Amino acid sequence: MTRIGKNILARRGASTWISMLRRALGGRGFLILLAISIFVPAQTMADDSRILPLKHRSAQEIIPLIRPLLGPDDVLTGMDYRLIVRTSDKKFKEIERLLTQLDVAPQQLRITVQQGVAENDTNTSQSVSGEVDVGKNAHIKIPPKPSDKRGVVIQNDKLRYNAQQRTNVSNSQNTQMLLTQDGRRAYIRIGKLVPHVKRVIELHQNRLILTEGVEMQDVTTGFDVLPRIHGDRVQLEITPRLSTLVNPSTGLANIQTLTTSVEVKRGEWIELGSIFGNRDDIQRAILESARTESGTQSTVRIKVE
Repeated sequence: MTRIGKNILARRGASTWISMLRRALGGRGFLILLAISIFVPAQTMADDSRILPLKHRSAQEIIPLIRPLLGPDDVLTGMDYRLIVRTSDKKFKEIERLLTQLDVAPQQLRITVQQGVAENDTNTSQSVSGEVDVGKNAHIKIPPKPSDKRGVVIQNDKLRYNAQQRTNVSNSQNTQMLLTQDGRRAYIRIGKLVPHVKRVIELHQNRLILTEGVEMQDVTTGFDVLPRIHGDRVQLEITPRLSTLVNPSTGLANIQTLTTSVEVKRGEWIELGSIFGNRDDIQRAILESARTESGTQSTVRIKVE
């Protein structure tokens, strides 16, 4: 028999086998078997995927660092502490060498944040009291103000001059410290939620209407931070927050917050920012004056060890 004849018989035999298989499985079963036969090569390719176990860093941390090394036809995925890689042997060895530098135990850091408020109030007052005759028919009498026996008093006959100056200095400081690891976001908050009375004036049908509502306000002090180590320095993304309750009955609070990225040296205090405020009030009356000067300085400092 010629080679052409053998090929014809082989094709007829294959057609006969396929027809018998189709009658035995039915239409749907035959399609499933055909699909399995088509995907067998893809499964064979998937067998080339290799798993790399991680010891200290998660797959979510490592994958963005390794992906630039791979080509468009390579596959990189993973979960928990395992990487699944399908690439050439050369690139696979490069990944293994890189993991010896990346998959290391994260260093532990202690971050301390100090948030302070310094207030300085100076009150100055001066007044004149007493009695004086003006000509023959006029008499002026200036009653004295209540005295607390402080300040400078100058007496001359029936006239009295009084001058006082008071200075009040107050300092408050909040210090928070937490332990975290390189590359791990952390936060610390101290405080509470308080009800805050919110008043809104609305214009309705040419009338002003005052509406009130109560909402919960976060009166907390602390900070959020994400540290990353670069050699002997640490890069920080940090948001410190300082809150003080002014009026507990209405929930009125002073809130101070700051967001920044800085690079610090370990063991050194650095100042992240300051807020300065000044106020000057003057009151005048006949033969009397008073002046109040006040200043406020808020500072935020940080240290990483």
